[in-house]
Amino acid sequence: MIAAPFSRHVACSMRRALPAVSRMQQRNLSLHEYQSLEIFSDFGVAVPKMSVAHSVAEAVEQAKDFPGDDVVVKSQVLAGGRGLGHFKENGFQGGVHIVNKSEVGDVADKMLGKTLVTKQTGETGKPNNMLLLAEKFQIANEKYFAILMDRGSGGPVMIGSKTGGTSIEDIAAKDPSAIVKLPIDIMDGISSQQAKQMAEDMGFTGDLADKAAVSIEGLYRVFIECDCTMVEINPFSELTDGRVIVCDAKLASTTMLSSVRRRSMTSGTLHRRTRQRSKPRNMI
Repeated sequence: MIAAPFSRHVACSMRRALPAVSRMQQRNLSLHEYQSLEIFSDFGVAVPKMSVAHSVAEAVEQAKDFPGDDVVVKSQVLAGGRGLGHFKENGFQGGVHIVNKSEVGDVADKMLGKTLVTKQTGETGKPNNMLLLAEKFQIANEKYFAILMDRGSGGPVMIGSKTGGTSIEDIAAKDPSAIVKLPIDIMDGISSQQAKQMAEDMGFTGDLADKAAVSIEGLYRVFIECDCTMVEINPFSELTDGRVIVCDAKLASTTMLSSVRRRSMTSGTLHRRTRQRSKPRNMI
């Protein structure tokens, strides 16, 4: 059963704990956006349709496979603030663009092999040698979801809110009652009933709650089997077409994800749109 909404004490604890987790993430984790989404997909979590391009020709060809007239083109550098950044060599503004398929080649040429400068990179910037192409979609509602290691319960705790798209610290500060939590027994693992209850407490209803619950179970498996200290989904979104997907995520791990990244950088299978899920190892 879902615990009562956070008290002010718990909300304050969240604000203290999350920055520490963020520091851990920066110290131990170097996963590109596409790699995180690929990991999620392997564990049955719903993610946007996507592909990875390393050349202008690849970007143009892959764009043809997406539905509709437009496609999202995103730089892949290990820094935040990509959308507001600029490329040092040519002054091209923005590391994230929604463009007509006919414009993909021109945009890709301005982004690939260039140096993206954002608030997080400083003036030195970071090289952008690949692009993530993703489907364009419309979000109906945004939620927040995370799994952290909780010292109080001695195991994982799921945290959710009906409000997403902003930081959990801001949500907790504005309305602590908007946040719910559910500790999970690390030996028993998550049940389908717990996943469904969490989805409903986050504001999903009907078949949307069922879809969200499937992804929540998958995210818990990622947390355990990839040896994570944090999985944060913000936003966890309901789309206008009826899907429930992970739109943006942060992962923190002290061990396994580093090797996942090394394997993924040398594996061509990660660059396909879909992959056959292999049986994950049990890390417990």
